[in-house]
Amino acid sequence: MKQLSVALVLFFIAGSVAVSAQKVESKPPVSAGNASTPNDAIAREAAEKLVAKYDLNADQAKQVYTIQQRKQRNLSEIEPVKTTDRNLYLAKLESLQKGTLSSIRRLLRTKDQIDLYQKTQSDIRVKRAEKRQELIKAQKAKDDIQAAVLEIYEE
Repeated sequence: MKQLSVALVLFFIAGSVAVSAQKVESKPPVSAGNASTPNDAIAREAAEKLVAKYDLNADQAKQVYTIQQRKQRNLSEIEPVKTTDRNLYLAKLESLQKGTLSSIRRLLRTKDQIDLYQKTQSDIRVKRAEKRQELIKAQKAKDDIQAAVLEIYEE
């Protein structure tokens, strides 16, 4: 009787390992309602690029898709402010970019992912500093400089 229960336990464990070892697709979730709006299509495309860039697993892919959906929703919400109050728009855009980058950084797990993220952000900082110096020498307005610097963005 004891041997039978041990055999059943081993069989159960072996079955559990086999089920959990199945290949997982590392793409954002696909459902009928996901690509219903242009923002969802943009979010999906951006998420797929990040999945490829950082070699994200399935769980990370779902998270990055959610981050991109939130980013697109927030961009569409601040769009009306762009024409009415440029300084407020630029402040909100900067905040949105920082929040998105922070969310992406939090979901990265492997050393390779983190190193690639840090390298990307370091490159962006250098490009922004160069652009800022170029525009300062050209004596551009402060909000024009901020707008040009914010256009230099990569996740």
